[in-house]
Amino acid sequence: MCGPMTNPSTAAMACRNLRLRDHRPAWLALLLGALTSFQAAWALPGDPPQPRMVLEGQAVAWASAKNDRGAVAKSLQLGALELTLKRSPERQAAFEAYLAQLQDPTSPNYQRWLTPSQIGARFGASETDIARVGDWLRSRGLQVESISNSRTHIRFSGTAGAVSAAFGTRLHWYRIADGSKRMAPADAVTVPHELGDLIDGVTGLSPTRFTPLARMQRKQSTLDVDGHPALSNCQGTVCSYFVTPGDFAKIYGQSRATAQGLDGRGQTIAVLGRARVNEADIQAFGARTNVTMKTPMVVIPPDGADPGPPATTCGTTGTPSCDDPDESFGDQGEATLDVTRAGSVAPGADIKLIVSGDRDDTDGLWFALEHAVDSEPLEAPIISISFGSCEGANSQAAANWLDSIFMQAAMQGQSVFVSSGDAGAADCAKYFTAPEPGLTRSTNILCASSHVTCVGGTGFGIGTDTREYWNPGNTTGLVSAKGYVPEGAWNEPVDDEGKSYVAATGGGVSRYIRRPPWQVAPGVPGGTQGRYLPDVSFGASQKNGYFGCMAASGGSCVPGDDSRFHFVLWGGTSASAPSMAGVAALINQKAQVKQGNLNPRLYSLAANANTIYHDVTVASSGVTNCSAGSASLCNNSLPGPTGLTGGVEGYVVGPGYDLATGLGSIDISNLLDAWVASANRFALSGSWGDPLADSQGLVMEVSPDLFGANHGNLFAGWFTFDMAGRQRWYTVQGAVDGSNGSTMSIYQTLGGRFDSAQATTTQAVGQATVTFSDCNRASLSYDFDDGRRGLIPLQRLLADVNCGDPQAAPANYTRNGAWPDPGNSGQGLILDFNPPQGVLFGAWYTFLPNGTAGSGPDGQHWFTLQSLSAPNQTTFNSIGIFDTTGGVFDAPASTQTVQVGTGTLSFSSCTRGRFDYHLTSGSHAGRSGTLDIQRLTPAPQGCTP
Repeated sequence: MCGPMTNPSTAAMACRNLRLRDHRPAWLALLLGALTSFQAAWALPGDPPQPRMVLEGQAVAWASAKNDRGAVAKSLQLGALELTLKRSPERQAAFEAYLAQLQDPTSPNYQRWLTPSQIGARFGASETDIARVGDWLRSRGLQVESISNSRTHIRFSGTAGAVSAAFGTRLHWYRIADGSKRMAPADAVTVPHELGDLIDGVTGLSPTRFTPLARMQRKQSTLDVDGHPALSNCQGTVCSYFVTPGDFAKIYGQSRATAQGLDGRGQTIAVLGRARVNEADIQAFGARTNVTMKTPMVVIPPDGADPGPPATTCGTTGTPSCDDPDESFGDQGEATLDVTRAGSVAPGADIKLIVSGDRDDTDGLWFALEHAVDSEPLEAPIISISFGSCEGANSQAAANWLDSIFMQAAMQGQSVFVSSGDAGAADCAKYFTAPEPGLTRSTNILCASSHVTCVGGTGFGIGTDTREYWNPGNTTGLVSAKGYVPEGAWNEPVDDEGKSYVAATGGGVSRYIRRPPWQVAPGVPGGTQGRYLPDVSFGASQKNGYFGCMAASGGSCVPGDDSRFHFVLWGGTSASAPSMAGVAALINQKAQVKQGNLNPRLYSLAANANTIYHDVTVASSGVTNCSAGSASLCNNSLPGPTGLTGGVEGYVVGPGYDLATGLGSIDISNLLDAWVASANRFALSGSWGDPLADSQGLVMEVSPDLFGANHGNLFAGWFTFDMAGRQRWYTVQGAVDGSNGSTMSIYQTLGGRFDSAQATTTQAVGQATVTFSDCNRASLSYDFDDGRRGLIPLQRLLADVNCGDPQAAPANYTRNGAWPDPGNSGQGLILDFNPPQGVLFGAWYTFLPNGTAGSGPDGQHWFTLQSLSAPNQTTFNSIGIFDTTGGVFDAPASTQTVQVGTGTLSFSSCTRGRFDYHLTSGSHAGRSGTLDIQRLTPAPQGCTP
């Protein structure tokens, strides 16, 4: 890894040294060596024609006879071409099954992420098959450069003549829309028939070019009434406002999460690009916005190209200049925006800037992406990509390659975020310029994979530039927003001169990738169309753009003699992806485990009414008489050449999901609360059953702050059976913090006798890890000293309708938990109150009446308690006492549950109560008495007598 670029020449040398290192497993080096000496057995020129198989999906729309500009010279050296290897049907099925299990909290493989080489060993091509393909490439005069750790891609190079002969196609130059030339196959692409079951496709024959999606303007700060620099600029009642990190936090609900200490610490975000950043720009940004963020670490992929040092100054004359900047530093500007957006949302996170220049006519972003996903160890669990290339200008093969690399990222637990595009519903349009005739709908090919989160853009609604939403002045950090500002779809269809202009959030339906099964939520179109884009959105408008510093574009943020300074203003969905990447760092920090593909969970959280998403609708956009045929804030349509109508018709915002803003923008703190049902929630106390093993589960008490903030305790009674159907109970106890899981000891208590002070012994018998997926789903992995190991899925017996702070709950909630009887050794109750559901459920852990001192686990016994419950009720009469038999440990079995008595439960305070019982049948028939119960832990905040 290359360090922060304090000395460009030193950093460049370090990066060159890095590229010479081989981070690949030993088996790859041996295999590559074997390929150099493998005896060729493939047909050569002059041999009889061999049967061949067509590789589907290689054609691109612009490679037509009309655009043909002649053959590519046979001597032209082509590099960084790649074959995608095909898994056998059995391995592909196993791969897809494991990928689904990684996202299933009830699966033993839940979040058991793999490394690239583990994916290769389990699901990749065999060494024999890789050798066969490599041997064929070499026999055709091509060079094998590398094999991916996942064993799914082989990179190779050679002359255009050798490539044409190997793949049975002519390579020609074609004129594309911007007037430049690009290479593509003129015929079907084929491989030997005997390799057809091994090769899925080839990329690089029609190279993909990616465009940065950032848009920049130079601005100058104003002065407030005290002569201090300010961003807000009001002329009477008309004001201009720009978004700083503090504004973003207020608008998108991040402040509460920040107060909880969630800043991304311990996490790493990889920003992909093609240029370094000027470190001074990052420092100036932090100083102006009062954000302490880390300097990015620069990583040059070993097989990429060093893009060189960043620009640090602008000229005083000519064009571009400090006073007249342009997009000359587009890649550097993109990197600067991405680093500051991700770093300001998650200032505690490490930022790795993985960059490469172009090499061998291959876009440098390809090298950055493949390194981010296939390096070992992985550079980062979070990846941000703010580039675009429309599906209409690319092949199915390119989409398949990207989908395969993003699928690999998902299996490795990496969360990938991609900007949806800046050309509205017609992503092939050239953005930030006048619309051209003949445009059609298309989407960003980088966004199409269902294994990336596609992040679109919003714009503040009409009429929101008022003091209802903004303060006229700035506070520390140049903050002026008061809170959430209503939004429409980002669409700026006219420029400053009133001319038609392409600048709108990308969205639509992928032509190459099918709709994933989890993409279901209110508003999502029905049917079996392609993948719907985007998934979520954040602000992208340049009108109220993001504050930034970039000296090379005349916005150094360094004050002049009058205390004013020049800055840059960013717009475009480029800002959206790194913003969401920062949010992912907060999620990972709170969950204390990387989350992988966020999409399935994002959509499941949108299934019901919630406070997570700011729904973008026609009403919130402020547009009257909304129509998809007229470009405006209520849609992502493009204007015509001479007006708002007559362009490409896009998609209108609406309730729930829409194809302009996805599920909407996000309230970050509310998302974190819903995403991580952490042990810092008292409401996690309650009854959790195993849906796969009848009548078994845990009743838990979570005391999150027992030993101080985020230092608490979890106590659970685990009620189960042995393999012979005899009742068994254990206690699980240990420390918890603000994460969503904890590893604790399993204890077993023996030697007691029912309703007796007979001495008992308690000893540790194993370890358990309890992990909460959300407020209603969890898992328990166990490892007993006797060798039993496994994972049990858990579900709340009744949905937690108040998964939140205990202060918001009725008093009964705060009586949940463990209530032992000090006079009956090793015996007591664990209670679960759920007043909104009208239910009290409890477990009574005890022993048989004939239990003897020193006896083993056969003396254990447990009952369950059930009753109706009302808010703030303190006495519960006629509680049913039930006995369950017939279960088998961690296995399905036919159990029988019968009522064996009744009881009365009453509380005299938050820490004391009594349980009067009368048992009429079963092993304890004829027994009556009282348990004087005391709370095991102090009463939680919010409990009243």
